[in-house]
Amino acid sequence: MFENIIGQREVVGTLRGELAEGRFPRSSLFFGPPYCAKLSTALEAARVLTCREGRGEWSCECRSCRLQKELAHPHTVLIGPRASDVEIAACAGALMRSRKPPTLYLFLRAVRKLTRKFDPAVLDADDTRMKGALERVSRIEELLAGLLPGDPLPPERQLGELLEQIAAVAVQLAAQARGEGVTIGQVRRLAAWAHVTATDSRKVAIIENADRMQDGARNALLKLLEEPPEAVSLVLLSTRRAAIMPTILSRLRPYAFAQRSSAEEQEVMTKIFREEAPRFTSLRGFFLAWREINPEKLSILSRRFMELVHRSERGSVDIIAELSELFPDRRTQKDRSPKEACASFLEELTSRFGEARREGRARVDTLEVWLAAVREAFSRLDVYNMSPQTVVETLFYRMRDAAR
Repeated sequence: MFENIIGQREVVGTLRGELAEGRFPRSSLFFGPPYCAKLSTALEAARVLTCREGRGEWSCECRSCRLQKELAHPHTVLIGPRASDVEIAACAGALMRSRKPPTLYLFLRAVRKLTRKFDPAVLDADDTRMKGALERVSRIEELLAGLLPGDPLPPERQLGELLEQIAAVAVQLAAQARGEGVTIGQVRRLAAWAHVTATDSRKVAIIENADRMQDGARNALLKLLEEPPEAVSLVLLSTRRAAIMPTILSRLRPYAFAQRSSAEEQEVMTKIFREEAPRFTSLRGFFLAWREINPEKLSILSRRFMELVHRSERGSVDIIAELSELFPDRRTQKDRSPKEACASFLEELTSRFGEARREGRARVDTLEVWLAAVREAFSRLDVYNMSPQTVVETLFYRMRDAAR
């Protein structure tokens, strides 16, 4: 089990032992930095938990494992926001470079990480963002019928056209899934699904970006965690553990995922995404490029932001004008989401905090305030759907006040 996970030896070793001995908890939290295999590991745990043979090897051919490999198992559900269209594009590129079963599964799984968010079992029917979603999911599944595992792949040109069609619908669907974080309607539907007994199988619910929940959703989840059904495992994922409500954290067994080494990230790009000669130094840079976001430009903007935070004169600063490249004219940048660019900027900014401390430009107590401010900025962006400009401006003045 976990043969498909690169790196994370410590946490994978712990999980392997717990799953083999039947000690995997009913409620857990996988937390760590972006691109460190949290979701892949959670999906693999779900496959092992539902394996009919009880061994959990990736090579297992039982019906449950086959469905899990394609992310089509009815007893595993996913909710939570995710920029799936970017991963779909990257995996489509891998499939075009290597027309083999592993990359086919990679692409299928990337697509269904998106479509399974619209599973009727957890779909919030009262959410207006969901209008038309099921039609798009149905269209994607029609197109995926031409890419069944075990069948020959279409000729190269036909395959490319098919992948483009799937990606086009996925972009529209992903825009609906981006939204405002996990809703109370989703959690209530999840709770109802969890309490329906499954025959001869465990159920697994995975909540991505669990720190990005509306207030009502947090309270509804807390009720579910207080009395989780016996045959259901709830796995929460987060890059920001401190942003999760303490009463929820107290009911989860935490599993810390470390930042992968540079060599491991290069291995992911080579073995998983089939980059023969990786052009990027990190997975973050790889995915930023697929988002059409320049990592070097983000670095420059984050440094400029920090310089202005530390500037001795305290007059008014038009931080939006100073960071104008982060907020391009939407008429000329139709494919780039301002929210994604802003989220990437916030991630980049936090990497500067350690640097500020090492250079003696920020005290420990100042850094704590800054980190709390960034967590609030993420919430304003994702949960409360504030404009990226307002989020960045508010963050700037709070950080500058704390630096005094």
